[in-house]
Amino acid sequence: MIRFFAPLDVAAFAGQGRRSRVMISMSSKKVIGIVAVVVLFSAFGLLLAGEWAPSVGYMGLLRYLLVASGFVLFAFSFVGFAILLVVIAQERKGGVRADFGVTAAKLAREVVRLVVACVAYVGSGFVALAVIVAFGKADPTPVRLFKLFAVLAACIGVVVLYRVYRKKHPVSYDMLGKVGVATLFVVLTILSLVAGAFQAQAAVIDLLRGPQTDLCWLAEVEENRATGRYSGFSQDTIEMTFKTLDEREIHISVAENDRSRLADVANAEGVVWLTYFPESGVYISAEPGMDDYLAAGGR
Repeated sequence: MIRFFAPLDVAAFAGQGRRSRVMISMSSKKVIGIVAVVVLFSAFGLLLAGEWAPSVGYMGLLRYLLVASGFVLFAFSFVGFAILLVVIAQERKGGVRADFGVTAAKLAREVVRLVVACVAYVGSGFVALAVIVAFGKADPTPVRLFKLFAVLAACIGVVVLYRVYRKKHPVSYDMLGKVGVATLFVVLTILSLVAGAFQAQAAVIDLLRGPQTDLCWLAEVEENRATGRYSGFSQDTIEMTFKTLDEREIHISVAENDRSRLADVANAEGVVWLTYFPESGVYISAEPGMDDYLAAGGR
């Protein structure tokens, strides 16, 4: 019995293979993009949590570690965006060489488009967060509530309208994607890792060594008030300088929300047995030390 088989459609099979690879590639890019965005917003959340966390005791060390983790996550998000750009750049076909004028004009257009996109997405997010923080600092009157919803609606509207516009008028960043943006992400990644390392270094050392107690007196107090348009994102701080009998300075920083924890220093007239973390300058507690200070020859 003779069986006849239909001829194999090589072109169709190859087309299916290409479509499969394109689908896989698109899926991979979406996963990388989503993960990078999630990590980026998680970094913002950790930085805000660290800024508003308690600044006294072991929670004060945790505050430093939260901020450090935020910077490290920033670095990972930048790596994700850089990988995404490299993948996209590799998939694009090379074009015909253009003269300097055409190249410069194309680069300028891409820079303008990138700036507009940053203003639409990142700028709207910052404005929304600033309004929410400012709203929580005063009584929620109907007028202020209306203004809050109006600003939030405007921010969401800007993002949605820009997204709809870009869906109808897509753009590419050939020049920036190959040079400028990739370089920028590399620089931001390095800066984020360095900042995270500096933030974590003191806290890790203090965790390993533990707190220290010294007999000292309060030499100087300075209150740092957060200023600027986005001052609502940061706490005011109280910076204190203590001096020991051997004139060694101890610098302590306490957030405004923890001001009440300094009552022991005030009650002891500034002469105390100070327990603190020496590397990070985190305050733990204070006990009266006037008698011991005078007995040791203090003035």
